[in-house]
Amino acid sequence: MRLEVSGYRRRQISMTSLIDIIFLLLLFFMLSSTFSRFADVELDASSGGNPAKQTNAPAFLKLSADRLLLNGSELTTLTLQAEIERLKTTSNLNAVILSVDETATSQQLVDTMLVLRRSAGISLQIVR
Repeated sequence: MRLEVSGYRRRQISMTSLIDIIFLLLLFFMLSSTFSRFADVELDASSGGNPAKQTNAPAFLKLSADRLLLNGSELTTLTLQAEIERLKTTSNLNAVILSVDETATSQQLVDTMLVLRRSAGISLQIVR
């Protein structure tokens, strides 16, 4: 049984409002996303095996928002790699302990880790 309603006419869907909504969504996602590339930093988890034998004392690097200290001497990120290389040749350095202050930004941490990664043969341990 089919009911007929007099005066009922099926309206077509207006595409104008649909296009406006799609444009607003596209604009929102374009403005809320970032297009810059970030460097990947690999963090190795410690294994349950025997600890590596270290014959020399590691260097202690303290990172905070306003300064960078290597064994108590203040450095910049630009001079850090040269100082690490100097310590590798003079005192046979093979490990760095990095202490990160809560005021340091994540970008400062990544920059410091990338500098330390460039120095071959240096193992890095991050402490809080």
